[in-house]
Formats: sequence, structure tokens, C-alpha cells
Amino acid sequence: MFSLNRTMPVIGVTDYHALSRLAFVALANNFDVGPELNERLENCWVVADEQVSPVTVRLGSAVSYEVNGDRRHITLVLPDKVDAGHLSVLTPVGVALIGLRPGERGEWHSRAGRKCQLTVTSVGHIDSGRLASKTISSRIKLRRL
Repeated sequence: MFSLNRTMPVIGVTDYHALSRLAFVALANNFDVGPELNERLENCWVVADEQVSPVTVRLGSAVSYEVNGDRRHITLVLPDKVDAGHLSVLTPVGVALIGLRPGERGEWHSRAGRKCQLTVTSVGHIDSGRLASKTISSRIKLRRL
């Protein structure tokens, strides 16, 4: 038996595969967040989906987090599912949220180069995995965010 080092995010295998394909497409198309997503995936624990805590941020999570005292509420989704109240995982904040749990902090660099930090306050799940199971291919149209 081993314990997971919580300095590394935990990601379920289904999300890992979907995000790996997305990172490949983002890198191939020179999206600025591609290297960050790829690095995040290289530095995480990948576990069976049922081993991921229900309060861990993953695709389809309803997440509340704070940035500089400002509380925000979003649902983390794939780029083609973005609408009001949703945040694409293909954004600097989206990448920073992957695998975090309430009380944990994530960091990202704004597109202006400023280092930013957030703290997750709560995590729930609106979509039980359906978002993660969508096939991502190189034909998907991604827009620069």
C-alpha cells in the first residue's frame, strides 16, 4: 500500500486520456496553454476513476474558488462545451484547477505574464463523466482563448 503525495494532483484515467488528447491538439496548434496542460499531466497521479475523491476537480466539476478575495463559481468543461458559467480546461485557470481539492491552491501565469493564485473552496459534480468521454480529435475546432 502506498499513499499519494498531495503535492501532485490526482486525475482519473478517463480525464487523463481526454486531457492528453486535448494537450496534443493544443501543442500541435501552438496554443499558449498547451505546454502548461502537458506539464500538469506529466506531474500528476493517474488513478482509476472510482479512486478519485468526489471533491477533486475534474471535467464536469462545479467549482467555487477564490482569487484575491473574489469568489468565483464555474463548471470545468472541454472547449466545445463552453457557455455562460462554464470554464474551458484549455485556459490557464482551467489547467490550474485540474486535480485540486477544497483548501488547495493552484497557480498559473496570466496571459500578461503575471503570477496568480487561487484557492478552491468547494467542488461538486454536475456531469458524471459524460464530458470526459467525448472524443477529441485533431479535427476539433479550438479557438484561442
